[in-house]
Amino acid sequence: MGLSNDGKLNQLLKGLPEGVAASSSWLKARGVSAQLARKYVMSAWLSKLGRGSYALPGSPVKWQGALLGLSRLDGLELHIGGISALNRSGDGHYLPLGGEAAIHVWCGRKLPSWVGHLHLQPALKMHYTKLFHDSVGQTGLTMMPTGVRDWQLPISTPERAIMEVLSEVDATPGSFVYASELFEGLTVLRPAMIQQLLAGCTRVKVKRLFLFLATYHRHPWLKRLDVSAIDTGSGKRQIVKGGHLDKAFQITVPESFIVN
Repeated sequence: MGLSNDGKLNQLLKGLPEGVAASSSWLKARGVSAQLARKYVMSAWLSKLGRGSYALPGSPVKWQGALLGLSRLDGLELHIGGISALNRSGDGHYLPLGGEAAIHVWCGRKLPSWVGHLHLQPALKMHYTKLFHDSVGQTGLTMMPTGVRDWQLPISTPERAIMEVLSEVDATPGSFVYASELFEGLTVLRPAMIQQLLAGCTRVKVKRLFLFLATYHRHPWLKRLDVSAIDTGSGKRQIVKGGHLDKAFQITVPESFIVN
């Protein structure tokens, strides 16, 4: 099959960088049917990654290429967040020598099944909880290079990433302490961005935890927040099972965090 007489293949090669996963639906939208895709695979113009996904032969598809396929090609709204974002901003403290076990990704809807056939290392750890109201929009998101052409991926800034971490704090003291140690290093957050994110946060737990830890660690930017404008709900909240109640923020915390 020659490139000179196959316009669909020429278009495909221009629009699909090496190392990026392309779904069969994306190919179909460009006139490449399942039958034609099989012919391209047989002619070594395409590699089949698994059921429903393809790539150009040569470069392996890593997690960046999978996310680029989802976001740039299929138009799925997603971003790298939580501890994965903090690691990339230099604010994570626990990056193993062997690399991350998972890349934490926030997404508005379930991923298509073809992603599961990629067997990515590190794996994608998906989070589907809606943490912010629509009014927040792109606040707290920036773009990171991927090494694929000039294509980039959305990623949380430290202000948004730490709130994503707090949303995952469970009832164990260890989870609380881990989040606190990450929070301790965030001494230069931007108050205006924090204000907007806290105002638009849908989780009372996250807002109370954030304000508690900011107070506990005495971060200087806390003084520039209008805490009275942030709705933190009413009543007590159990964060740590069997923990002690912090009266100011009405949450249970490990005993070591109670300041007399």
